[in-house]
Amino acid sequence: MAYSGSLKRVMDGKGFGFIENSDGSGDVFVHFSQLTNGGSEDLVVGAEMTFDITEDPRSGKTKATNVTLANGGSGGGGGGDYGDYGGYGKSGGKGKGKGKRYDPYY
Repeated sequence: MAYSGSLKRVMDGKGFGFIENSDGSGDVFVHFSQLTNGGSEDLVVGAEMTFDITEDPRSGKTKATNVTLANGGSGGGGGGDYGDYGGYGKSGGKGKGKGKRYDPYY
């Protein structure tokens, strides 16, 4: 069964959010990988969408699948200015990892 609703909350930079189900049954988790059109940049508050609800086998919680944006998705944004892309080799974190860092621009 297809449900409809609008995106209520987005976790910036994480690629997921919560849809407010229009039937009033509560919010539903949505990950951008479940979008049938558009991408993570199209997950904006207020976006109208239709979706199916399934249970995640790992967590046992419900989630949205087969999510279709009502506006068709924007198809991606412009390039933009890279500016100070993370300092190019500077480390601002306090991580203790031993692995090699990956920076495609370094």
